[in-house]
Amino acid sequence: MSRGPLPGGAPVDAELWHGLNRAVIAKAISELAFEEAFAPQPVDGAGRAWSLQLDDTVSYRFRAERRIWGNLSIDPSSLMREEADVVGPAIDAARFMVDAQAVLAIEPDTLCIYVKEMLSTLMADARIAAISADMSADDLVALPDARLQQYLDGHPKAPASKGRIGWGLGDFEAFAPEFQAEIRLFWIAADRESCRLALDDDIGETDLLGAAMDADERRRLDAACREAGVTVDRYLLMPVHPWQWQNMVAAQFAGEIAAGRLVPLGEFGDPYLAQQSLRTLANGRSPRALHVKVALTILNTSAWRGVPGKYIAVGPAFSSWLVAQAAHDAELADVVVLRERAGAFYPHPLFERIENAPYQFREMLGVIWREPPEARLTEGRRPMMLGALIKTGADGRPLVSTLIARSGLTPAAWLERLFEAVVVPLYHFMCCYGVGFIAHGQNITVILDGTVPCGVALKDLQGDVDLVDQDFPEAASLPAEVRQVLLRRPALHLLQHLQTGHFASVLRFLSDALVRRDGLPEIVFYGALAASLRRYQARHPELAERFALFELFTPKVPRICINRVRLAAGYGESARRPVPSLGTDLVNPLHLAEQSVGPTGSLAGVQPS
Repeated sequence: MSRGPLPGGAPVDAELWHGLNRAVIAKAISELAFEEAFAPQPVDGAGRAWSLQLDDTVSYRFRAERRIWGNLSIDPSSLMREEADVVGPAIDAARFMVDAQAVLAIEPDTLCIYVKEMLSTLMADARIAAISADMSADDLVALPDARLQQYLDGHPKAPASKGRIGWGLGDFEAFAPEFQAEIRLFWIAADRESCRLALDDDIGETDLLGAAMDADERRRLDAACREAGVTVDRYLLMPVHPWQWQNMVAAQFAGEIAAGRLVPLGEFGDPYLAQQSLRTLANGRSPRALHVKVALTILNTSAWRGVPGKYIAVGPAFSSWLVAQAAHDAELADVVVLRERAGAFYPHPLFERIENAPYQFREMLGVIWREPPEARLTEGRRPMMLGALIKTGADGRPLVSTLIARSGLTPAAWLERLFEAVVVPLYHFMCCYGVGFIAHGQNITVILDGTVPCGVALKDLQGDVDLVDQDFPEAASLPAEVRQVLLRRPALHLLQHLQTGHFASVLRFLSDALVRRDGLPEIVFYGALAASLRRYQARHPELAERFALFELFTPKVPRICINRVRLAAGYGESARRPVPSLGTDLVNPLHLAEQSVGPTGSLAGVQPS
């Protein structure tokens, strides 16, 4: 019987557990201070020793350096907890949250569930630490993308990044990426009159089955269909996550099963590997086979991880339109749109009719078939999830440092290649077509030629993309049904998808990793970003009005807060996902970089200090 999250079911030892807790406390202090929920104070003239007073008797002391975004980069090993006259190592993340309850004004029920999320995160972190113990950055870089995702640490902004409310240890072991288990999809037959199906023009249902199983497994599935009286003219064959079947569908759709509109068939097909998002599964037998994204009614990183039905009908059409724009636009020549080849959704017969029902009750049974990045790449090129760049190996080196060192380029030159490959296409989609991607570390994949960035793969085209609330002529060919479903947002809202979703939530941690390991000045990092964007703007004088509309170089940018919202809003049922709040404005690192080197100065020759 399993006893703990280490290999062989071994329990976590105290030294490892304390180190993991320190890391979570450091993240919590840093991110909540960044969101202005905390106000740590320097206690030395150099600004490297800090104190966070939480009440009259409890404070936390630590060493940290302030970064270009104003956030504190904390040394977890320096954390100390002081209560009255008793001083000791800060080694209990749950206790830290209890200490901070009054300052953060957290309701007791919210605090208890958040601590539950934090402890689940620590359990996952213990497993990641165990399987990574002998893995250097070189070892990690050598892994295929689907395998590398098993070693990653979760969202860098979220202290409870792997909360997974609804899962116990057995579920972690069976379905979480860090436990490296192979998952078999559970298949059901769904009455075609009750479900929604969308297919790309050049793919059929037989192709979807062929992407999920070999001929022997297909024969087993066909035999199960015959035994259950399932015929293809009446039923669509849908894969379901096995946890979702056991814990949600079997009970919540029992009436549909009793009526014969849903027919359970069993587990069939290839083994799949859970990716960082948990609900996206990669084919473990064939890396070039379609990924499946399936509903999981668990709470993870502030949201329930279902599949919204409203996007199913337009997914293939929208991704095909994006592919068409990339095909004829030179600025998008190195963009790989991971097309959503098909989608299916079965609405719950009761919850779907309840006005303002909590969204998780309306997203329980759906699947998206999506291209994997490997399917569209030429020989010598490989994908790497963007969030993986900040992963640190057992040798203390982040993957980005290894890639730069192997490339033979200066750090700033390598970074300019990264920004040309990733940021410029995202900005171009926004300025030219009015399409704004929420470009976080999981839905953006860097394409590497050897160790040098040469392109980007985009995915999660349902819910992570908005349209500007103006009619850009360049987007006139966007199908009307897509335009009706996607949200139309003001230009400043779309701009925040890039400034906050990408710059402040991804690049902020990448620049910090390079300071920590390589001493690369952040002004060099953001100077390289500014130079890449200015070169792009110089290539497109015809878009000058759009650059003013989506202005990236203002002295100040909004501060978006996500952790404070979760702690303030709690875990009550809502009809929609939590909406971030605003703090005071941030100083814009792009503006600072241009103030230092000028708007057109390339920093490619600058060496780290």
